Amino acid sequence: MDNKKIQIYIALKHMGNVTKKVKEYPFLLSKTPRTFRELIEESVKSCIEAYKARANDAKNPAPFTDEQYDGMREIGKFAFGVHYNENEIDEAKATHAAIDAVTDGLVCVFKGNDEITDPDAEIEIAEDDIFTFVRLTMLSGRMW
Repeated sequence: MDNKKIQIYIALKHMGNVTKKVKEYPFLLSKTPRTFRELIEESVKSCIEAYKARANDAKNPAPFTDEQYDGMREIGKFAFGVHYNENEIDEAKATHAAIDAVTDGLVCVFKGNDEITDPDAEIEIAEDDIFTFVRLTMLSGRMW
């Protein structure tokens, strides 16, 4: 397994975003995954590291930059970096939940336009590949 860091892109649309655009955001993985399962594990690790960094930054907030201000104005929500959750994150639990979400069909993952479904499938990841994680929402209703 290649142990060098690799940057991929995650296509993302925030739910509160008034624009209908899906934007690509850089996402740094600590090593290059060989299987879809390893991609999920590395993604969870990267998200946990980012979460911890945001929580640490919230202790000493910095003034907004013009870019941050414009971004928050665009989505119509101003967040001031307050971090209320003091609980520790269980990485193993988070990884297990992410893998379960994919295998149970609650989350679909695409590399480019191709869906990846088998957690143990080998995948080739190159620098700057674009992945899309789609969280599906179950609709409830009543049969008439």
